[in-house]
Amino acid sequence: MHKSFAKGAAILGGMGLIAKIIGAVYTIATTYIIGTHGMSYYTTAFPVYTFLLAISSAGLPVAISKMVSERVAMHDYKAAYAVFRKAMKAMIIIGFVTTVLMMALSRPIATILGRPDASLAIKAIAPSLFFVAIISAFRGYFQGMQQMLPTATSQIIEQIVKVVFGLLLSWLWIGKGEIYGAAGAVLGITISEAFAFLYLLIRYRIRIADFQIQTASDLHDQLTQNIGRKLIVLATPIVVGACAMPLVQLADTAIITNTLNSMKSILLFGQEVILNSKIVDSLFSLLTAYVNPIVNMPAVFSLALAVSLVPSISTSKARNDLNGISNKASVGLKLSMLIGLPCAAGLYLMSTPIIHLLYAGLKGDNLIIAGNLMGIMAFAVLFLTVLQTMTGILQGLGKTYLPVVNLFIGIGVKILISIFFIRVPEVNIQGAAYGTVACYAIAALLDVVCVIKYANARPRILQDIIKPILATACMGLAVYFMMPYVASGEYSRLMTIGVILIAVVLYVFFVFLFGAINQEDMEYLPGGKKITSVMIRLKIWKTK
Repeated sequence: MHKSFAKGAAILGGMGLIAKIIGAVYTIATTYIIGTHGMSYYTTAFPVYTFLLAISSAGLPVAISKMVSERVAMHDYKAAYAVFRKAMKAMIIIGFVTTVLMMALSRPIATILGRPDASLAIKAIAPSLFFVAIISAFRGYFQGMQQMLPTATSQIIEQIVKVVFGLLLSWLWIGKGEIYGAAGAVLGITISEAFAFLYLLIRYRIRIADFQIQTASDLHDQLTQNIGRKLIVLATPIVVGACAMPLVQLADTAIITNTLNSMKSILLFGQEVILNSKIVDSLFSLLTAYVNPIVNMPAVFSLALAVSLVPSISTSKARNDLNGISNKASVGLKLSMLIGLPCAAGLYLMSTPIIHLLYAGLKGDNLIIAGNLMGIMAFAVLFLTVLQTMTGILQGLGKTYLPVVNLFIGIGVKILISIFFIRVPEVNIQGAAYGTVACYAIAALLDVVCVIKYANARPRILQDIIKPILATACMGLAVYFMMPYVASGEYSRLMTIGVILIAVVLYVFFVFLFGAINQEDMEYLPGGKKITSVMIRLKIWKTK
């Protein structure tokens, strides 16, 4: 199972990183085509989509993965297949209902969020929910069977198709106006989900003979009924938790737009700026469309760890392997720190150069504002990576309600902070960023406390916290002294790339120098065994 966990994390982490990179390229390219004003329509439709997406697909896939892995661990393949069949029926119904709701209520939703014209974009993305719901059933089943490649490959297909069709349609329709350009961009998402669905269906049909061999007897009605009840029990708190962040994004959309629209002016760089709809849309887009995608990129590996941890820890629990649970939870916590700390530090120190590197179209005040927002949101990266990993551990332990409660506590704090600080003219849009950081920080810390309690994962202060901080601090100091070379000049963007690459190399060097990672930890990372072999040959590590 250790090998399965490591392999699963490697596949999802590697493919997930590729998917995030492609997704980031798509977002960046889209901003060039439809501009900041057009992106305000895009980012209004997207939280609505993610909210209904959570209802359609968030809970059941995790529940499916957990239940399937438990039954596979006991070699009960017939029951594992029964879980999948029951879930597939439910997902088809849920996907259809959420699609119809989103289509029918597109105009009222867009109006409440302060952008009635975004209703076209909401309608364009609505059909994707039907495909996503079915996709989620397939992914949950494959992940429960410890087959991570279908999920990873389907994610890559999603991103590639989204780039091709989203950019093409937004480019073709932008001539009709920014409203249509944004609708074309989100329609690309719908088309991409349809392609991913077709791939998983084909992949399943190819493997169906193997499944039929393992499930070559009738399913009992009582078994099916029990599965249905357990799926609902497991999925409900996860659905509620998954709805939490999309709801916050929706709240952010409404809070930012309506609060700023109610204000006559704000202070930017010490100067009073009279607000109008275009300025409000620009400020909103800078945070949601430009900064947030960058913040979410480093979390791809922690999300991969979380997804792999759910079935892995569930299996250990089913076997009553308390030591295995503790070890996996401890390693998950440590790796989330090793991922989150350097990313947060790098994004903070190089906030404006990174924004300039990725969004060459941003100039003047917009570039500075986005850089300032990036500097604040950089702190959210660390807390988000920890939060995602801890959530996966708690879900694997069956404590699905705990991350939900913790996240809602964080959300409550976020809403209060956002409303209060956005109204301060000197703070304005930055208030929403402060609220997001506070939300992730509170939820992550509460999750860590729960993992320590229920998984008996006792972090070692020196090994798991101090050493990663030391490695990050040394890297950060080097970046700080290199910053004057990227601050200005004709080749500043090229220098930014160079500093990023140097920072990555330095961080890896200091991690090994301080012994922040060992052989056991390395086996959980993509290509970890090959790196371990090299380290042994270099006599940095000893043979076990």
